Amino acid sequence: MTIATINHTLADMTRWTGRAEPFETDRARYWYQLAQPYEQQCIGLIGFACDQGVRRNQGRVGARAAPPLIRQAFATLPVIAELQQRFEGQLPTLLGDAGDIHCHDNDDFAASILEQAQIKYADKVSHIIQQGGLPIGLGGGHAIAYGSFLGLWQTLSKADDVTVDKAPIIGIINFDAHLDIRQSDVATSGTPFRQIAEHLAEHNQPFNYCCIGVSRFSNTAALFDRAEQLGVHIISDEDCHHQTWDMLAKQIETFIRHVDVLYMTIDMDCLPSSVVPGVSAPAAYGIGLIFVERAVKLIMASGKVKVADIAEINPTFDVDNRSCKVAARLLATISEQHLLAK
Repeated sequence: MTIATINHTLADMTRWTGRAEPFETDRARYWYQLAQPYEQQCIGLIGFACDQGVRRNQGRVGARAAPPLIRQAFATLPVIAELQQRFEGQLPTLLGDAGDIHCHDNDDFAASILEQAQIKYADKVSHIIQQGGLPIGLGGGHAIAYGSFLGLWQTLSKADDVTVDKAPIIGIINFDAHLDIRQSDVATSGTPFRQIAEHLAEHNQPFNYCCIGVSRFSNTAALFDRAEQLGVHIISDEDCHHQTWDMLAKQIETFIRHVDVLYMTIDMDCLPSSVVPGVSAPAAYGIGLIFVERAVKLIMASGKVKVADIAEINPTFDVDNRSCKVAARLLATISEQHLLAK
């Protein structure tokens, strides 16, 4: 008999370990030495240990095991000199671990279990934003996206000065081989941005969605039709290889300029399977890590990103922890850029 449960576990600080440097200066610092249980730090990590959306989307499950492994890979990375100089004496205030939302279920369509997990996760995201921090979600499947958006929406709708006429315009930038705007009678990892579009439409708000890395071999004609109907700005995987950086940067900057706040999400299957083998849906072609990292820096430099997440790492299929290490590098890049922009 399947028992479906959702719970929030507090930060497991035993995961935050790394290399000791007793013979070096105090500049030999690693992220594990900065991490604290979340209180009110500049960055709050929150895991979404759930792949129910992947299961419903007929993908290969296993992503719910990823959040602690991404943390472990991130913990061992060094803290760059610029951060140490900028925040000397304030390093313990930079990084907080808010634990994980767990979705324990093996039933393909257990009633509302995924939806409940998204709401619980959204509450944690909203709490971190309200305290002035940047929540960074660690998936788990890409169903995390609807939860991240809801957390941002909750925060914005609670603001005293927000009305329909004055509501901040939300922009969504997704690095992904898939558009994730499928029609379905239940929420899945393939539906979050359609759900977001419907939510915004119900509240008379525009849907501003830019998807970077879209593959024509990973999306049906029906999905491209829906993307056109919804006004999705698509930068394909082929564009990312054949257009110049200046051309691509201009498109991204133009999108950013027309919104007030941003939600940025990285589905790790946007990268080639040779770079990240451990994902729910590996990409045959993909976009380069060099490009993704450069684009992330550009987006973070806008100062408009209020929530970010990394999704679809599946440790079951990883090789030498390679995929988690790439996710950790991107997590470090997001964290560094956010802190340096403060």
